[in-house]
Amino acid sequence: MSLGHSGHEQSLDVNGNHFALRTWGNESGHPVLALHGWLDNAASFERIAPLLPDCFVVAPDLAGHGRSEHRRADSGYYLWEHADDMNALVECLGWKRFSVLGHSMGTGIASILAAMNRAIVSMVFIDGMGVPFTVDEGNTVEHMRKAQRLLRLAVRTRLHGFGGPEEAQFSSLEMAIKERRNGLDGNLSAEGARLLAMRDLLNLGHGYRWRHDPRLVLPEPLQLTERQACEFLQQINCPLHVLLGRQGLFAGPAFDKRKNALPPDTRVHWYDGGHHFHLDAPAPALIEQLNAALRQGESGPRQRLVNG
Repeated sequence: MSLGHSGHEQSLDVNGNHFALRTWGNESGHPVLALHGWLDNAASFERIAPLLPDCFVVAPDLAGHGRSEHRRADSGYYLWEHADDMNALVECLGWKRFSVLGHSMGTGIASILAAMNRAIVSMVFIDGMGVPFTVDEGNTVEHMRKAQRLLRLAVRTRLHGFGGPEEAQFSSLEMAIKERRNGLDGNLSAEGARLLAMRDLLNLGHGYRWRHDPRLVLPEPLQLTERQACEFLQQINCPLHVLLGRQGLFAGPAFDKRKNALPPDTRVHWYDGGHHFHLDAPAPALIEQLNAALRQGESGPRQRLVNG
C-alpha cells in the first residue's frame, strides 16, 4: 500500500501550553482532529493519515504525551481537560465544521468534546467506546486515597520515570521499544511500537528515557463513573462509526457493557487485529471505511500552524 501525503511537524500554543502536532494533507482539505490513546502520541496515525487524500489531518500529542509540554505539578490529566484543550485548539485553527478520529482514550476525549462543540460533523472511534477508565459508584473516596498514595510512593521511590531528568530508564533503544510493545496491547507489532516509541524517547547519550509525564502511568484521583461515561456517549448527535479489532479490547464483555450507550444510528464495524490494528497493518477495507465515514464539510478561515 503506497503512502499519500507525508506528515509534517507543527506546533501551537493552546490554553497556555505548548502542543506538538503531526499534520497530513492540504489545509484546504476536510479538517480532521485525530486523538491518540493513553501513553501513545501522534505517531498512532502515521500509517492511516497519509491515506486520507481529501482530508487535512491534525494529530496533536496530548498534554504530557510525546513531544507536547507537561502540565504544571499542581494540575492533572483529566479527560475533560484534554477535551477543553482540543476545543481551544480547534478554535485557534478556525475550524467551523470538522470530524474527529479517535483511538482508545482518544474516543473518551472525543465523547466529552462532543458536549463542548457542536461543529463536529462526524466521528470515528478506533478500538474505543468512550471514556476508558471509570470508577465504581460509591468508590470515589477510596479511589482518590489510593491514587494519592501511589503518587507519593512513586515520587519517593523514583519509580515509573520519576527520577531526575538525566536519569536513563533504558540502556538501549531496543529495550525501550520492547517495553512499549509489551504495554497495553500485547499484539502491537514491532514497527508500530517503534513508531510510537521514537516520538516519545529522549536520547541522553548514556541511555534513553521517556518524554511523557510519568504521572500519566498513575490513575487520576477523580474519574467518571460508568453511568457518566455512558451519558457522554449517548449525547453524541453526529454520525458515529465505531471500528473495533477482533482481537482488541472490546472483543469480549467490554463491548456488551457499552453497546447500549451508543447513539441509535451508530455503525459498528469489526476488523482483524488487536488494539492498534490501524497502526499495525491497515487493511484497504479499513482505509475505504475511514474515507467514507469522514464526510466532507466546509470550514471557515484557519490559522496557519507554526512549522516545527
